Amino acid sequence: MRNLLKADLRRILRKRSFYIWLFLTSVFFFLAGGLSKYTSDTLNIERAMIKFAVPVTVSLNVYLSVFGDELKTGAIQCIIGRGISRTRVVMTKFLECLILSGLLFAVVELIYFVRNIVFTVGASPLQSASLAFYIFIYYIRTVGYLAIASFFVYLTWSTAPGIIALVLLSSFLGITLNLIETLLKVPVYQYYFDGLLDAAYAQISAGNVGYQIIPAVVVYIGGALLLATVVFRKKEIEF
Repeated sequence: MRNLLKADLRRILRKRSFYIWLFLTSVFFFLAGGLSKYTSDTLNIERAMIKFAVPVTVSLNVYLSVFGDELKTGAIQCIIGRGISRTRVVMTKFLECLILSGLLFAVVELIYFVRNIVFTVGASPLQSASLAFYIFIYYIRTVGYLAIASFFVYLTWSTAPGIIALVLLSSFLGITLNLIETLLKVPVYQYYFDGLLDAAYAQISAGNVGYQIIPAVVVYIGGALLLATVVFRKKEIEF
């Protein structure tokens, strides 16, 4: 699995499109973050940008890099034909998503760090640390979205359903469930993946234990990978 992981990462990191997408989104985040004469307002604008723009742009870049070429070229069939188990394939692809997302979110963190210096936002060390932790929470969120999207890849053997899932998860589903919870007083969002991570962030920011992060990772990310493994084992693939 280690050799497969290294080979895939080497292939992805040699792709020009990966860096073009990274450059364009980096420029966008740097220039479109918004500014205010008050530090707290500027940081809130940056948090809004991170919430609504970063997950979808990062996840689509990682998703297409990890799964796009593999399905087009039939590389996964070749890997399975060499005797590598489907469970290892699922876990290797997830590790690739984990590593590449971590790399891109490190770039996002660097962009906002530099941005706040260049535009003299005046964030205190505590405010900067809070923003960094906020970005980390969205890293976990994005990894979860990718795990769920990978289930649709192994189910349909197509990248299109996964792309739709990523857009819905990162842009619409959480907002919709939050609205339903607010209007109908039905606790759907607080038990949803995004709601659990929001609660964990609030608890940790207040100096408490954010235990909600455990069910978010175990139930949603772990559950998505388990389902992906099950459907992939049963999937008939043409070699």
